[in-house]
Amino acid sequence: MNRKEFIKRSTALGIGIPFLSVLLESCNQAATLYPNFDVNFSGNVLVIGAGAAGITAGYILNKHNIDFQILEASVEFGGRLKRSSNFADFPIDLGAEWIHEDPSVLAKLTSNPNIASSVDIITYTPDTVYTWNNDKLRKRNWGGNFYSEYKFKSTTWFGFFEKYMIPNIVDKIRTNSPVTEIDYKANKVKVKNSNGESFEADKVLITVPIKILQEGNITFIPELPSEKIDAINSIVMPDGLKVFIEFAEKFYPDILFTGGFLTEVFASDKLFYNAAFRKNSERNIMGLFTVGDKASVYTSLETDEKIIEKVMEELDTIFEGKASQHYQKHIIQNWSREPYIQGSYSIDFANDPETTVANLIKPLDNKIYFAGEALSLDNGSTVPGAVESSYATVETMLAN
Repeated sequence: MNRKEFIKRSTALGIGIPFLSVLLESCNQAATLYPNFDVNFSGNVLVIGAGAAGITAGYILNKHNIDFQILEASVEFGGRLKRSSNFADFPIDLGAEWIHEDPSVLAKLTSNPNIASSVDIITYTPDTVYTWNNDKLRKRNWGGNFYSEYKFKSTTWFGFFEKYMIPNIVDKIRTNSPVTEIDYKANKVKVKNSNGESFEADKVLITVPIKILQEGNITFIPELPSEKIDAINSIVMPDGLKVFIEFAEKFYPDILFTGGFLTEVFASDKLFYNAAFRKNSERNIMGLFTVGDKASVYTSLETDEKIIEKVMEELDTIFEGKASQHYQKHIIQNWSREPYIQGSYSIDFANDPETTVANLIKPLDNKIYFAGEALSLDNGSTVPGAVESSYATVETMLAN
C-alpha cells in the first residue's frame, strides 16, 4: 500500500482521521527542509486561491523577491484551513485538523528548523475507544494501542499559517476576488474576477480546490487541453462535514467509530471524537467528522437545524438520551455548501494516479501552473501534501 492509498483510507478533512501509529511509522518519511533552488524568472505571478497551497506559493515567491499577488474568492484567506476562536476555550479547526506526520514536518513546511520546537503539540492517543455497530455500543480496550496521531495544542492549522507564513505576504492577498476567466493566449496572461476587475501577469498559479475546476467556475481561453480536463474530472472530491457540540457532561469516549473498528478506520468516512482531548480545557466538546456518502446524508439536508437534529438523534440513540440531556451549543461547518470549496478533499482517482497528476502539473505554455493537495501523490488529501505540491510547482515556475 503506498502512502496515497493509505491516506485515502485514514485521513480526515484537511486533511483528519488519525493514522494508525503502526502503519504511520512504515509510511512516513523523515522531514527535511526544502532546498533552495535557482531562479531564472523576473516577471510577475498571479496566484489563484489563498488556501494552504496558495499561501505557501506566496511565501516562497516573497522569499525569492518575485512580484506577485494572490486572488482569493472568499472574504478571508485560508481555504479549507478554517478556525473558530470563540466557540470553546481553545481554538477549533473547522477544516484541516490533524498533522498526519511527525511534528518535525512543521519545520519542513516553512523551511525553518526552529519552528517545530516552538509549537505546542499533543499526541492524540485516545484513552477510550468505542464502536457502535449493530445497535450495540462496545468498548475496545485495545484500540488506543494502535491509534495515535499529532494535533496542535493551543493553535490550529489556520493559526500556524497565520503566524509563520501570512505576516510577510498579507498585503499581497486580495480577498473577495473570485476568478472567473483566465486568458493565456497572448504573451501576458489576463485574469478577470466576478467584480469586473482585470489583472495581468507573466505566469499564473492555480491552487483552487479541484471541485471548482470540475464545476467550470473558471473559463480558460483557449480551453484547457482534453488530457488536462480529463485529469481534473477523474479526481474524486466528495461531500464533507464537521460538527462540534458542547455538552455539560462528558458521556462519550475519546473516539467513537460507527461500525466495526478495523472496518471504520480503513473506510475513514465517519468519526465522533473528543475534540478537547489534552487541550487543557474544562469544556466538553465532541467533534463529528464525516466525508463521502455518509457526509451526504447530512449535507443534503436543507438547513443546519436539520443537520444538528439528525446528529443529536443519532447520539441520543447511541447514548440513551444523554446527548439531548446535556446539550449546550453547537457549530457546523458544511464544506459542501462553501461556494468556493464545494466538498472535502481529493480522496480517489478514477484513472491511474500517476498519469492523472502528471497531466495536471504539466504547465501550459510555461504560463499556467497548477498546485494543491490533489496533486501530491505521496501526501494527497493533507495540508503537508498541499504545501509540498506548491513548493514543487513554484520551483518549476521560477526555473524558466
